[in-house]
Amino acid sequence: MREVIRYIEEQRKRYEDHDFFIRLLADETLSGDKRLAWAPSVIPFIMGYSDLNKYVFRKTVEDGELDPLQALLNDHTYEEDFHWQWMLTDLAKLGADGPMPLSDASRVLWGADFQHSRRLCLGLAEMAANAPTYVVFAMVESIEAVSVTIFEHCQGITLQNGQECEFFGTPHYLAEASHSIKSPEVETSELPLLDASQREQARLIVDRVFSLFDDWSTALLNFALKNETYQLTFERMVQDSKDSFPISAA
Repeated sequence: MREVIRYIEEQRKRYEDHDFFIRLLADETLSGDKRLAWAPSVIPFIMGYSDLNKYVFRKTVEDGELDPLQALLNDHTYEEDFHWQWMLTDLAKLGADGPMPLSDASRVLWGADFQHSRRLCLGLAEMAANAPTYVVFAMVESIEAVSVTIFEHCQGITLQNGQECEFFGTPHYLAEASHSIKSPEVETSELPLLDASQREQARLIVDRVFSLFDDWSTALLNFALKNETYQLTFERMVQDSKDSFPISAA
């Protein structure tokens, strides 16, 4: 398993060269608000990831005696339990939390502009379904590597009002970096040995996870670059949703 962990780190370093970091998060010529303009579009993924932790990655004793990897995964799912609340708090700081009818909010969250975050959740759920624990562990380690990388680059980004976000800022990065699943003790003493076939299966899953996040990050970059104000963006998304309703169904 340690070889898979090393492979994940190789993929993480490659991922860090994505345009999402170079053209957006690392570009200090842009305002902090612009560098984080993608934030609302991750809502479906962050809320969906909360459900993945609760209902997919976490297993109960009733599912059988927990092996060491599953016990680590379970601990990790509880560590992730509160992070989405930081995100919701940040929406107000970002100016993206104006009043909106529930029907319009549904059109935004399930609209075409946010499909990248919904598809990411579905892709991860599909990969985890009925997968052996070492595969799910490799998936979660890969997701954590992506998360740590993103929020490390979000550190210190301040908004026009001088505030730094919690989810999209230093507090979240520190929480992610301190998770038990990433601790040196885990990497050196609690990981099982995998045979060649298992290692290859895990590496293929790692490749698939990073491929999904590459596509997702491209969508985040595009959303941020074309977003002018959230109010206008959301109004356009609502209208696009209404316009897509077939006339014959009216």
